[in-house]
Amino acid sequence: MNLTRSHLAICAVMLTSMFVAGCLDLSGGQDDLRTVTLYGFSVKGEVMDGTIIPAFREQWKEEKGDDIDFVTSYAGSGRITNQVLMGANAEVMILSTEWDAIQLRKAGAVTTDWSSLPHNGTISLSPWVILVRKGNPKNIQDFPDLAADGIEIVHADPLTSGGACWSIFSIYGSQLRRSSNLTGEEARQSAEKLVEDIVENVISWQSSARNALSQFTLGYGDALITYENEALLCLEKDPNYLIIYPSSTIYSEHKAVIVDRNVKEGERELMEAFVDHLFTRGSQEAFVDHYFRSPDETVEDPYPEIADSFTVEFLGGWENAHADLIDGLFSDIRE
Repeated sequence: MNLTRSHLAICAVMLTSMFVAGCLDLSGGQDDLRTVTLYGFSVKGEVMDGTIIPAFREQWKEEKGDDIDFVTSYAGSGRITNQVLMGANAEVMILSTEWDAIQLRKAGAVTTDWSSLPHNGTISLSPWVILVRKGNPKNIQDFPDLAADGIEIVHADPLTSGGACWSIFSIYGSQLRRSSNLTGEEARQSAEKLVEDIVENVISWQSSARNALSQFTLGYGDALITYENEALLCLEKDPNYLIIYPSSTIYSEHKAVIVDRNVKEGERELMEAFVDHLFTRGSQEAFVDHYFRSPDETVEDPYPEIADSFTVEFLGGWENAHADLIDGLFSDIRE
């Protein structure tokens, strides 16, 4: 009887071992599933997770026969950049500013030259606009109106949000262009004064453009300076808002980069293929469908023409503009 029990125990152990081994074999495919870790700035979540990533996964499956997975995270561009600088494992990033890409390159995290990609690495564009409440009760028509007494503004924080930097650039640059009849020094002083007056009217600083929009839709403030795509998305969900297109405004340019430091051996082909996918016509049309504008002039969009638009190059490029207007002017105002 004891021998029979011993045999039964041995059989049970063998069966258990076979079952566990079988389970390990079955899950091996999951363990081997290739993954892209994508970090993007706050307003890219819907189009990436909802449209572009599923399309790329299907394409990769058709071409390579492999399933792939994505791990995504979205926050302010400055915040995700700081996370990667501190060791976060993003392999591909979509940044709202080239400034963040420059910081990653200086730290050695990015070594691939994004400017060698189509459109210098710009995957989408969005002009900066003003969002007000339906009926425009404060009669806001342009950036200078935001400097008036009694105007309350919700704004993202340039310390964590790339979008907030675009906003400061837009206010400053637009005033320079309006002051073209003045001398260089007079125009600069006029632009600095407008930024200062508008900053003084900000009642809420938020960590990202998306958080600023959320705060505004909760009833705070008279106006929000934001991406056109965010304003259009808001209007789609709630008609109780109005978009004001400034007479002069900046086009924000959104960059894609590979974080070379985090790309494992044998994974570069996948990362490069995904980044290349962002520039395909299908992806560009998806960006347009989600209220972004395309750097590809052959991709049509239904959005209003900007009367006087400019880019960061008008302000001397990112390194000069950030040093002068964020590290300099804005920081001095906030002290």
